[in-house]
Amino acid sequence: MNQPQPEADRITAYLDALPPVTAQPFILRRHHDVTGVSGTGIVADGVLFPAAGKSRAVVRWRGERGSTVVWDHLGHVKEIHGHDGATVIELVPVDDLIAALKAVAAIPDMTANEVGDDDPESRGTVAGYTDALSDVRHAITDAIEALHNHDEDDRYEGVDFSGTTITAQEA
Repeated sequence: MNQPQPEADRITAYLDALPPVTAQPFILRRHHDVTGVSGTGIVADGVLFPAAGKSRAVVRWRGERGSTVVWDHLGHVKEIHGHDGATVIELVPVDDLIAALKAVAAIPDMTANEVGDDDPESRGTVAGYTDALSDVRHAITDAIEALHNHDEDDRYEGVDFSGTTITAQEA
């Protein structure tokens, strides 16, 4: 198999340059709306800061009556808004997501020669695989570009995401 394309290298370089995750994002998922105010599904987004920050949690409520609340402990959020299990706190596994993105970026491209280019069905399968992999890499790159365009520091100096696209012909 071929090596991952340069776009994959740029994705990996960006992800490797990220600082260690110190704040833990989470969501509040409401299975049953006890009060009839906020509805069901994801009703709030939050961040739990590390012990050095006295374990404070910040919650941003979604919806028409959105508000931001700072709590001294995440347990207080559960005590007040958990409604005996009707609402749960779900941690967002940032490190796992970054590892998954790196794994996707590292998937090697495939050529028709590797599966037998005499078979038209194999060529179609390879083209579909290549197109899908390119689409996924492009989506990851678009998301990184959006973040990078708002980043004022120089952590990502030398990692250029501008104009990053790989067409099926290049892959």
